Amino acid sequence: MLKIFHGRSAQVHKIPCQALAQRTPFQLSLMFGALFSLTACSGGGDKSSEAPIDDLNEAPPKYTGLPIPQNQDVADYKILYFGNSHVAGQPELIKTLIENALPNKTVVAETAPGLHFLAERLDDPRSMDMLLENEWTHLVLQGQKYSQSGGNIYPTDAAESWITVAKQSNITPILFPEHPQLGNAQEGQYVYDIHTTIASNQRSCVSPIGPAWDKALAIDSSLDYYYSDGNHAAPIGNLLSAYVFYEVITGEPADLIPDINELEIDKETQSFLRQIASETLLELAACEF
Repeated sequence: MLKIFHGRSAQVHKIPCQALAQRTPFQLSLMFGALFSLTACSGGGDKSSEAPIDDLNEAPPKYTGLPIPQNQDVADYKILYFGNSHVAGQPELIKTLIENALPNKTVVAETAPGLHFLAERLDDPRSMDMLLENEWTHLVLQGQKYSQSGGNIYPTDAAESWITVAKQSNITPILFPEHPQLGNAQEGQYVYDIHTTIASNQRSCVSPIGPAWDKALAIDSSLDYYYSDGNHAAPIGNLLSAYVFYEVITGEPADLIPDINELEIDKETQSFLRQIASETLLELAACEF
């Protein structure tokens, strides 16, 4: 078992030695390049050779990693989802939306095995193998831990590591902040803000899922966005999130997607959700390429 200590949070990432032995030199270089670049760039103490910030005209620019690969215009979308139960149904929906709105494009959308948080996936060789052994265009990252009460702050090192590995492989990383739970008016923005902070540390796209849900709920709360548990998205809520992802992935306006009969959601509701998605992304751009 190899242990990697992250300098910023003193978090330990454990990687099974058997998993390392099964990887090619190229895969190992991506893995360790991501983890060690985060450690090196996060700082770990004062250096006597460096001048104090207040002796300079301005602070040095913050290192936020490689630029985000721009894969919106590709002919063949290959989208991989890392996440837990909140990504259920998203790959199928994004495939349906792209095939109907952009018939000249092809799309493959899959979910990595396991319902893991992003930190747990670092210990799962299947996730790294699936990411590196296929030519994905986009990686959707859901499963950043957060405190529902706001009382705890969880490390974001794992999310930043996955973003780095994706960008090194020319894959567009897209963070997936979950929608708010039923009746919690602050949670959507709170979770979105956590993910924009991650992107400020390591450049990534951030889908404004929470703000889109907040906007839709404020305009029409009568729709069945949730299943009875008040936590997971029902078909209408899932479609709203998928419309947001469609525009983030393709760069095409969600409000121009045609009505799709196979969604089994009435056309008026489809139109409403599309407008919400596009309006939200006009206000909150997901990617800074």
